[in-house]
Amino acid sequence: MKNNIIFTMLLSTILAGCATKVVSSNPRSVIVESEMMEASKAQELADIECKKHNRYAKMTTKADFHDRNYVFDCVQ
Repeated sequence: MKNNIIFTMLLSTILAGCATKVVSSNPRSVIVESEMMEASKAQELADIECKKHNRYAKMTTKADFHDRNYVFDCVQ
């Protein structure tokens, strides 16, 4: 039982580090970090951020093996 709890905690920590997340956002642009290079998830998060300012997200920079960030412009 104790080993299961430790394993679950360790797995949760590892997966949290691999999550796709917004690292910067303002009314004109959004930067999304994705260790697993999940373009669809990055787009979804950027759309949510841009929608806060009545805009939509247009990807300008795609993540690659050297830089795990997607960059989006929030456009009208």
